[in-house]
Parts: sequence; structure tokens; C-alpha cells
Amino acid sequence: MAIGDTSRDLQLEDGKGIISHVNKCTYLGVRISKDGNHEPQINDRINRGRAAITKLNRILWDRDATPKTKTHIYHAIVKSTITYAAETGHLKAKTVAKLNSTEMDFWRRSARISKKDKIRNTIIKQKMNVTGSLLDDIKTQQLKWYGHV
Repeated sequence: MAIGDTSRDLQLEDGKGIISHVNKCTYLGVRISKDGNHEPQINDRINRGRAAITKLNRILWDRDATPKTKTHIYHAIVKSTITYAAETGHLKAKTVAKLNSTEMDFWRRSARISKKDKIRNTIIKQKMNVTGSLLDDIKTQQLKWYGHV
């Protein structure tokens, strides 16, 4: 499988095989496209994170689950799902807004605060002892990745 500007299959030198041309493929869970657009991949990761939060809803609203346990759940499930392979893509303003919204959705549910309560995000993060953000983690990953290129 080959991705590139020319839309033709590649013939191996020994003549024993052909590498077919494709416009997009998935490799190690990352979608690679001919035009290099990472937005569909990043949006897919955000949607998977949102789906995980929805499935965890009962646990997040539970009074018996401690904030420390909820933080461990966040790092193990939500953050790891969203940030997988995020260091290779460019983050647009719309994507950054989705990331922040998804992160705060988790922390609001964990703090047992509805959007109807109209409590600021900074207050919720203080209540849950959150330091840093999802966006900060992705930017750190990107800087580490750029250092190795």
C-alpha cells in the first residue's frame, strides 16, 4: 500500500509484486490520508473520549467514588483515549474548543455539578484538584515528538 501524489501502483524491482495505491489507510489505529488532514482522526478520538465519559456516567455521579478514584479513571481511560497519536496532528481552534469541552464534561460530572448550575470551569477544576489540562498534555507530547524528529 502506497500513499502519495501519483495515483498509480508501484511495481517491485524483482517483478514479483505490486504495491497498490490508496488514498487513505489505518496503521496502528491512526488514520493516514493522502492530503495529510488529521482533523478526522482527532475528531474521532474526541468522540471516543465522549463515548467513554457517557459510559462512565453512573460512576462519575456516584457519591461513594472519591475524587482521587475519578482522577485515576480520567487518566487511564479518557485522557489516554483522546491523546493517542495526538502529537502528530495540528490543532485548530475548533478542535481545541472540543477538547476543552470534553475535558470539562468529565470534570463536571465527577464533581456532580450540572451545567444548569452555571459554575465556572476554574471552580470545578479547583474542587477536583485538577492541575494542567488536556490541551497542555497534548502540546507537551507534540514538543517531545518534534524533538525526536
